[in-house]
Amino acid sequence: MVQIGVVLSVKFLYTLFTLILGLLVMLIEDRIYHLIKLLLYTAKEENTQVTPTKLQKIFFLLEKEKGVNLGLDFKPWFFGANSSKLQDCVSRLIDLGDIDWDGDEVKDPISDAVIAYKKYYILTSEFKPEKEDKEVQAFFREWVIKSKDEILKYMYNKYPEYFKYSIIGDKIKIKF
Repeated sequence: MVQIGVVLSVKFLYTLFTLILGLLVMLIEDRIYHLIKLLLYTAKEENTQVTPTKLQKIFFLLEKEKGVNLGLDFKPWFFGANSSKLQDCVSRLIDLGDIDWDGDEVKDPISDAVIAYKKYYILTSEFKPEKEDKEVQAFFREWVIKSKDEILKYMYNKYPEYFKYSIIGDKIKIKF
């Protein structure tokens, strides 16, 4: 009888822990969604664009320099620090219709086939910053007005370990 009670208690605790962990993950993802919208709202106010690269780098800096831990788990990638979790959140917001993207086609010079897009994100849903967003919005404003190249140069010099697989590292060094 005691063994059954212990097994049930362990199962209950495991279920409770799993439920709490799931709720925490949802809260963090909701915070990421909110901050993506805040960044795009701020960009609209500043009449500037947020490309996928710029979005990734600004969120990287938000975690590293502002200490806002979103669990984005940035890794070195071809264009510097990249978070697949952040990209998943962007894709989810696009699927929900809260944001969209626009941009220009990049065509192969020989075949004239579209091989990529130079894109930027647009906030399409209603959004108003909250009082507690002021500090993060000021941080976003500081970075969103900078060019992608300025942000990449800053990051390359301060966080070179995130550019170890970079295909643009030499261009960053030479270009500036």
